[in-house]
Amino acid sequence: MRNILHSICRDAERLGKFTVVGVANTAIDFGVFMLLHGYLHLFYALAQVVSYACGMTNSYLLNKFWTFQSKKAIQLKEVVKFVVVNLVSLGVALLFLYLLRDAWEWGIAESKILATGGSLMVNFVGNRWWVFGEEIRN
Repeated sequence: MRNILHSICRDAERLGKFTVVGVANTAIDFGVFMLLHGYLHLFYALAQVVSYACGMTNSYLLNKFWTFQSKKAIQLKEVVKFVVVNLVSLGVALLFLYLLRDAWEWGIAESKILATGGSLMVNFVGNRWWVFGEEIRN
């Protein structure tokens, strides 16, 4: 019983840290996106790719070493998994942006908020169970 309670508490702590990292990533992503698209008038899809890459780099480093407290060096296999999850998440965000902005003509900020929500859901599931799954089991 004590082990189960300990495991639940550790997962709750990880979830809290993952959420904090996610907020930081979202702020970086959104800020860079609005700077590139809103002020520099870069095409929204290109602005999304650049802003997402900035948030993704922050996400990997903070989740690996803070959220999941990995003691292992950065490994190519793990980085590849992380990039795959984030490319899928990026695809989800781009799809949302296209549908909301271009197809349905919503505002860019509203479209970006919903696109971020969709991509965050995909990102959490992929990271929790595939990228850092071994770290969680140990």
